[in-house]
Amino acid sequence: MQFLKHDAELVRLLASCDSEVARARSNEDLLKVIDKLRTFKGGLKFDHAQPLVLLMLAIAAAVPAMAGVIPMVFVAACLGFASLYIWMSRKAAFDELPKKIARKCSFLSNGLWDPGGSADERFRQLSGEFDDYDRGNDSRRIEASAKGVYQGARHELSFVFHHLRYVNSHIKKKTDGESERVYESFDRFSLVVEFPWVRGVAVRSNLPDKKITKRKVFETTFDDFNRTFMFCGESELACARFATPTTLVFLLGLCRRLKNVNLEFSSQGRLCLSFDDAEVMAYQDPGTLEDLPGFYAKIKQGLKLPNLFPVLALVHELAELQDNNFELPLTVTDDMEQ
Repeated sequence: MQFLKHDAELVRLLASCDSEVARARSNEDLLKVIDKLRTFKGGLKFDHAQPLVLLMLAIAAAVPAMAGVIPMVFVAACLGFASLYIWMSRKAAFDELPKKIARKCSFLSNGLWDPGGSADERFRQLSGEFDDYDRGNDSRRIEASAKGVYQGARHELSFVFHHLRYVNSHIKKKTDGESERVYESFDRFSLVVEFPWVRGVAVRSNLPDKKITKRKVFETTFDDFNRTFMFCGESELACARFATPTTLVFLLGLCRRLKNVNLEFSSQGRLCLSFDDAEVMAYQDPGTLEDLPGFYAKIKQGLKLPNLFPVLALVHELAELQDNNFELPLTVTDDMEQ
């Protein structure tokens, strides 16, 4: 079965490269992976010999199946499914590898690393600390995370970036009077930052699915701020200390920078800054394995994150506004709305 050998070797190569990318500790490690791909004999294209053989067998089994031989219906279906599954899984492995290399390169080029642990564990911890993650009535999960440290002029801020996927479902009536369940997915992104200067305060321009009633809603004397945000806190004093004039002006500017931005300061001294802007973690697309020389050159150069660090600089600016808060706060009145 020599004609199956190339595809089998290519499958093993992709699996090996995938493992090496996960273990990579530098861009040099990633370049070695690309070198393995460049020197692979026979080229990086599948012959698809195995799925084609299975497809031909499925067609052969379909002939007696159409003649009424019931067992052959099952055989034809199984062979056809196996052919499609192998074809699609190999294509997915080929398409996903450059994405994994690029993502790892963006980490290594910018001093980021995987926070460790499972996504489920991270989500349980976050949802227990922050109300903002209470979204999605059908499902909710973390798609990806990245940990790092931002060194500002005054403070060093440890942070973790999370990409989250939520699914809402509802019953929709059709024109014929029947009903069906409809699923709608959406993404949200958050930076969880060590922020010991503020605790027990939340400023939201976008509410989670369930309106939060745990804390009282307060109003400042700044009407533009009150129209833009819902301002909650554990106490009037905590809100008053936070809501300095410069901080309120800063938050209005932040709302123009990030879409549907929320800030929630937990009792554990951490800030969850959440928003809908996927481009915050975006990096230049280095291409695919179809152009290995070009892909190699871009990985060697490194992949910048041009939008992440400006957002972290804004978080640092907020820290500077709050780390020595002796300004007289704006008057904050209890709105008594829940």
